[in-house]
Amino acid sequence: MPQLEWGAVPRLAAVLTRHSTKGTHVMSTSATALQAPPTGRYIIDGSASTVTFTTRHMFGLGKVRGRFTVTHGVIVVPDQVDDSTVDAEISASSFSTRNFIRDPQVRSSLFLHVRRHPTIFFRTNGIQRRTDSCTVSGTLTVKGKPALVDLTVTDIDVTGSSAVFTAHGTIDRYALGITKMRGMAARYLSVEISARANRA
Repeated sequence: MPQLEWGAVPRLAAVLTRHSTKGTHVMSTSATALQAPPTGRYIIDGSASTVTFTTRHMFGLGKVRGRFTVTHGVIVVPDQVDDSTVDAEISASSFSTRNFIRDPQVRSSLFLHVRRHPTIFFRTNGIQRRTDSCTVSGTLTVKGKPALVDLTVTDIDVTGSSAVFTAHGTIDRYALGITKMRGMAARYLSVEISARANRA
């Protein structure tokens, strides 16, 4: 099926060319239109997808980087691209910053309470096209508490029957009812998402 153009204003795409014999890397850029993948139902490959985040601790003095694991997800692209849907599940217990003191505390009832709420859910509410990207508005549910979240999709790389979606957004943990240790742990998390999905 032909690809559907998703946004009329070009975005900047980077193309990396390697010259292994000389050990050099040449970076060139070209402008291409953001495109949706062909219509169909896509299954997110958790093993090839990442959700990473950055936040602050110690009253904003230190930067914290971490990640979650995507366990399941479905993307449906219909003929009307703006009606596309995303349903994704993330393992709450997969929270990791590689800190043996912080990580168990965040997984505990103070924050994520993974024993009672093992899964984080995301479901789209709507899609709005921008000049060089699109905004996916949805509901993020953590510990049974829903909150509205906007994700900005900046790249869709289609290869054969698979597509890699790149997006970013900001999560307000207070909106999700996670309010413990104010000051010591920052309110906002900046998230980066790379999701590979294969057409079913």
